[in-house]
Amino acid sequence: MQKQKKILVASIAISLSIHIGFLIFLQMHSLWFTPSQLSQPKAHAIALEKTKRNQILKESFALCSVSATPSMHSPKTESTSSLFASLPIHLETPPAQQLFIPPISFEELLSANSFPVHSFPLPTLPSFDLLADIPKDLVIPPSDQPTLAKSFHPQTEAVPVASQEKTSDLIVLQKTSLPSSSVIKAVSVEDSAKISLTIPIPALPEVPTLADLETVNLSNFFDAELTFSPRTDGPGYLFALTLIPRANLQIPTIRQHFIFLVDRSNSIQHDRLLATKAAVLAAVEELDEGDTFNIIAFDSKIEKLSPSLIRAKPETLAKTSEFLSQIQLGSFFSPSDLYRPLFISIPSYAQDDEIYTAILLTDGESLSKKGMQETLVRDWTLQNQGRLSLYALSMETDTHLATLDATCHFNKGRLSYANSHRGLKRKLLKLTKNIKHPIAKNIVLKVIAKSSNAKIEIYPTPTPPIYLDQPYVLLGSTSCPDDFILFVQGKLKNQWLNIKKTISFVNAKKGETSLKSEWALQKAYQKYERYVLEGDQKYLAEARSLLEPFNLQTAFR
Repeated sequence: MQKQKKILVASIAISLSIHIGFLIFLQMHSLWFTPSQLSQPKAHAIALEKTKRNQILKESFALCSVSATPSMHSPKTESTSSLFASLPIHLETPPAQQLFIPPISFEELLSANSFPVHSFPLPTLPSFDLLADIPKDLVIPPSDQPTLAKSFHPQTEAVPVASQEKTSDLIVLQKTSLPSSSVIKAVSVEDSAKISLTIPIPALPEVPTLADLETVNLSNFFDAELTFSPRTDGPGYLFALTLIPRANLQIPTIRQHFIFLVDRSNSIQHDRLLATKAAVLAAVEELDEGDTFNIIAFDSKIEKLSPSLIRAKPETLAKTSEFLSQIQLGSFFSPSDLYRPLFISIPSYAQDDEIYTAILLTDGESLSKKGMQETLVRDWTLQNQGRLSLYALSMETDTHLATLDATCHFNKGRLSYANSHRGLKRKLLKLTKNIKHPIAKNIVLKVIAKSSNAKIEIYPTPTPPIYLDQPYVLLGSTSCPDDFILFVQGKLKNQWLNIKKTISFVNAKKGETSLKSEWALQKAYQKYERYVLEGDQKYLAEARSLLEPFNLQTAFR
């Protein structure tokens, strides 16, 4: 126990000795403590250091102990790159006041417990014009100011003086054009001289032209003819608008791919099959060398001229003639199947600069099977998705023309029929000629009425391609015979085609019964679409009521 006490006392003594020694060291070497007993050399050195210390403090606080009375009569000019620095600014301020701080001695600063706080007003600036500080070469004299010409770029128009408020703060911005950059001019309304300042700014972006957007305007290369007739089922008018391409229209070539589907089933009969083969051979001979084609003969089986599309060249005509001559009429037990040859005709993908067209030569007897009509119209159309345009050629006496016509309509084509076997060749050659030179595909129609009271509908839907040798007929209805604007847009190879036409009823021709029957047929197509999608028989009844007044058959039975 005694030993522990001795250790504790020794520790305390050592700690006190260390602290006392540290305090003595600070007293001897610090600038801020003066020892009471020092040798003469050390006392002299400490006195010199204290003098330097006092001198530093005195110089530091010297700025706070002088009076400040700056002159505010000539403001200092400052350079700036801001746009607002060039505008005429007038600041209304009261006269300047003196700024005075009472002098404080250095000794008072050292002895005072806290620095005195003085309140004083801030200096204000007198009225001045910033134009005086702008280089004179930037100021344009009023007499040399040129007359500003209107340009395409957006600009803020000057407000008429009569409608302006009488204030000097109103600024009017006008825009001129320079070779290298755009310029904004600042003009004071109150100043009669209208001093203008030129300030360069970055060039504004320009609206892209039709050429930049790869768009071609063909409005002047189409003539429009209008035929209209009052509606019999209610108020309003029906009209047929025909766009006729001009012969001097020069367009890029769009590649054509033709597939001829020849029905050789027993119901066709021998004479009709011979006429069909002759018509196909004549149509192939009329194709351009850049076009491709193929021939598919079908009944319950399928035969192809080539595994893939081949070019229409003179050396392929002999092969085509030989293949057509070998096509024989099918047996009584081999009925045709329209779905399979149509299905294998659908391309996997169609480029913007090419059009696929299938021409079906059939009597449509296979559509007599139960459910075959709905399957062909619904399922094959959904499979096709508009990649292939379907045209059909039949005889006037065939029994399923309405179903073939509806199938062609929903696939951007149409039905043609001949009165005799010899007429098949003439009809097919005319069809091939009409669709030989396509102008544009993926057509979109838009109608804008000039009258707020007019309600306009337009058909067909979907819209077929536009061809150079075939008038483009649009059917529509309107609530009143007021002018309207028609916009047609489509894909012309690698460009967009635009046609804008203002349609007027002033010089329109009077329509006949055929206009009303075509309109009823277009409305029936809408009912067919609802029927194949929903399966509701009421749509067939509505289509039948539309077509019966014109002795037209319905597509489904």
